[in-house]
Amino acid sequence: MSTQARAAIPSPETSLGDSFAWPFRDPEWFNKIVLMGLIGIIPIVGWLQLLGWMLAALDNLRHGWQVLPPAGFRYATRGINLFAASLIWGLAVAVLIYGSMGVAIFAMLSLAPRSSNGGSSDAFPLFFFPLMFGLTAAFGLIIVAIYVLIPPLIVFTDRTGLGGAFNVAGFVHAIRSSPQESVAAAALALVSYFISGLGSYLCYVGILFTFPYSLAILAGVLRWYEVNAKPGALP
Repeated sequence: MSTQARAAIPSPETSLGDSFAWPFRDPEWFNKIVLMGLIGIIPIVGWLQLLGWMLAALDNLRHGWQVLPPAGFRYATRGINLFAASLIWGLAVAVLIYGSMGVAIFAMLSLAPRSSNGGSSDAFPLFFFPLMFGLTAAFGLIIVAIYVLIPPLIVFTDRTGLGGAFNVAGFVHAIRSSPQESVAAAALALVSYFISGLGSYLCYVGILFTFPYSLAILAGVLRWYEVNAKPGALP
């Protein structure tokens, strides 16, 4: 019997919180995570490998195997669609968010009260900073709301190819069909994102662990989402 088969145990697909624990059930979890962290340092190639590795981990969970995929340079083709989708959506969201912020700041400066000599009035700080704070909070909420799209986007891309990454109508249908599951999965996806950056507080060395670990968490979240979403919500 192979090592993978011996380590295979029923997947806790009904427990969303188990997404944090399942990677540690693999006896070789430390070596696999750290090696994938080292691979992830390589620009573009490493990112492709990490995304493909995360999807391979999701495949293992689909088979009921709580085993992390072996570390190595074998996952680029598995992750290329998700990488391309992430790049395109990331650029689109960045243009939308920062472009809107630029327009809003320009509008505030144009509407700021002027003094009689044409310069900025003393009331400018009272006018500008509260509005700036409000805009920043609003854009922060928008970014958080965008995370609701992350779980269906990944699942659609994985199951239907790159075209599925832009099936906005399908995303909306999935969220409307399973709102609680979509929000819960998005919340844990956001938590995994924060975990990925915790390693930066250890002189960035910790990212070798936290980034691959966060992707393993995300694989668990996605598997829970697949199992618990209402029938017909996902492709």
